[in-house]
Amino acid sequence: MWFIHNPERLKTEVTDIEALRASAPWLVIATPRMMPGLQFAVDFDMVVNGDALPFTLTYPAFFPETPPSVLPRDGRHYSNHQWGQGGEFCLEYRTDNWDPAVTGAMMIESAYRLLSGEQPALDRRAVVPSAHQTTLGQQLRSASCRAFLTRGLRDYVATLESGCGYPCHIVETLGPRRTWTAYVASIGPLATPVWQEDTIPPGDSQGSPGLLVRLPSLDSVVVSELDQLDRIVASAAIGGEAPANDTATSRFTVLADATTAQFYFSFFHEATWKLLHYRTIDISTETGTRLPESYAAMAGKRVGIVGCGSLGSKIAASLARSGVRQFVLIDDDILKPGNLARNELGAESLGAHKADALEERLRAVAPNVTVEVWRVDLGGQESSGSTATVLDALAECRLLIDATADPQAFNFVASVALRARSPMIWAEVYAGGIGGFVARLRPGIEPPPHAARRQYLAWCRSQGVPWHGQGDDYDAHRDDGPPLIADDADVAVIAAHTSRMAIDVLVRSDTSIFPHPAYVIGLAADWVFDEPFDTRPIDFFAEGEWPLPVSGEQAGAALEYLVSLLDRADDAD
Repeated sequence: MWFIHNPERLKTEVTDIEALRASAPWLVIATPRMMPGLQFAVDFDMVVNGDALPFTLTYPAFFPETPPSVLPRDGRHYSNHQWGQGGEFCLEYRTDNWDPAVTGAMMIESAYRLLSGEQPALDRRAVVPSAHQTTLGQQLRSASCRAFLTRGLRDYVATLESGCGYPCHIVETLGPRRTWTAYVASIGPLATPVWQEDTIPPGDSQGSPGLLVRLPSLDSVVVSELDQLDRIVASAAIGGEAPANDTATSRFTVLADATTAQFYFSFFHEATWKLLHYRTIDISTETGTRLPESYAAMAGKRVGIVGCGSLGSKIAASLARSGVRQFVLIDDDILKPGNLARNELGAESLGAHKADALEERLRAVAPNVTVEVWRVDLGGQESSGSTATVLDALAECRLLIDATADPQAFNFVASVALRARSPMIWAEVYAGGIGGFVARLRPGIEPPPHAARRQYLAWCRSQGVPWHGQGDDYDAHRDDGPPLIADDADVAVIAAHTSRMAIDVLVRSDTSIFPHPAYVIGLAADWVFDEPFDTRPIDFFAEGEWPLPVSGEQAGAALEYLVSLLDRADDAD
């Protein structure tokens, strides 16, 4: 406890408070005592306008590094600068401006200045200016029902005619600790909306119909009873298809003007209608995106990811958060409890195919995401038709990422990259969590994928350090082998490096911030690594050629030949 480590400070605290009691006529009692848990405190009474008001000054265990608290002993609410009924006073000395030199006596004086300032006389009340600024999180601690006002909604409502109601669609999510958060997902008929929210990921929430009423101003609008809300709705001219709520047992209503909005949820419970008012969270004034402007180009580029395990799932989520909006995901495996140690997915996806669950995850972390899912074991025992269809889907991608650490899957992805002249990235996490590898291959700049892989394996063998990890030639086994031993942090580091290199390819095309096409990244002092974060670049040399795009003359000759075969077939028929 603080008074054991600093007995001189304890003596000073007691002496200063006793001196204050002797000199200040308004401090009539100041009695030190020990509270449960060996917490030192001082009970004191202050006289304000003839009334003796009881309080307790409580010292925390980490005093004087943190401030003591002043609370009423009778549990009453005395001040507008008080944390709720019977709560702590917000005084001049607080956690945000605390100085260890401030004493308990100074805290008591501050409490007296506050109360006497708010009630300078029995028949007078005054406002003591507040220097305390609460954060949004502090304001919402007691609000379990919340609603977002976005910039898009605010701007669109400003164009609507006042005094009218418009059908809308409300999406609501249930968060931790039974917190409900709603927002307007669209305005107009659900099938043909005239406006849609494009900044909030829909996730898997279905939403419900609602009514938005445009008012001239919400400055004087106060709704505490359902009858008040019903009168406002009844006076509005409803345009379009109004939500049918004659038999509904619940409904959303949004009152909005050109600058703000109020959200209400009414529901039928225990033979009566009840009303909930949602606390509006205004995010309409948030300035700009948290991403560089150049990242906007990624929204129109499709990325194919082969392998939705721990590495691939993290890469996909990172790219979605960074601006990629079109994905092709390929993986046939399901999520098992053991996968939760490293995968981006959570327990809600157990038993599902990883690719399907990752699709939902991407829709939950970024808006306007489109995902093409193939539950296919690329390189495994699949039909030729299934494999061919998957390769066709990959050929439409602007970037291919192999996150399988499987040589056969690599061969298929590499073949597509060659045929479609698409950039390719492949990454692996080394066994034992000692590090990993990431490489970037661009058509005409780096060597073709198969040649680059040969050079990478040759580089590994040339280091003169025996490989002690799992797998031959630094490749991890397939799923029928023992699991790869590496923790979530190991995988996350390699996934982050892979995502950075993928973003570099998508945003900068032929230029790059990475001077080398490949890197081995150490996370432990093992194999070639001297210490954690020991990174070794690899430079590839020219070997082989990426095939040139097919010329119009070549394509025409091929088509002419195929047409001749069709003509022969017609003649035979």
